[in-house]
Amino acid sequence: MEKNKNIVPATKQTPERFGLKEQVYESLKEPTPTKFIKKRPGRAGLTFDYVEVGYITDFLNRKFNCMWSFDILDKQVGHEKVWVLGKLTVYIPTSFGIQEIFKTQFGGADIKKDKFAKLPIDIGDDLKAAASDALKKCASMFGIASDIYWREK
Repeated sequence: MEKNKNIVPATKQTPERFGLKEQVYESLKEPTPTKFIKKRPGRAGLTFDYVEVGYITDFLNRKFNCMWSFDILDKQVGHEKVWVLGKLTVYIPTSFGIQEIFKTQFGGADIKKDKFAKLPIDIGDDLKAAASDALKKCASMFGIASDIYWREK
């Protein structure tokens, strides 16, 4: 596969050529509408806020005009849990070509098992759940839904 010569690695950018200008970053950090904030039970009896993956994909489509991709770089299936390593890449048109910026992060999920036989029901569904978790974590590294995942801010 031929490399796109118009893509300039972010590590070789100067701040003024970086593409993800401050107003774009501020746009990504917009407050999450309360109607999209869900709650789930967590460890130690705590309750956690989260957003569904549909909110994240819609947000990415709107902010980046569908110019983004998500890849699974690695995965592992254990006895009780699965995890994936995901890579979210956004593409930003600049006067220098297409700027490619990516974030990688892990996501995990419990393996759902049949109540009686205690066998996995569908590992594919568990891997999809882990991939959704990884996508949301990658997106939060761009500032998306950061008001949900980093309350101290």
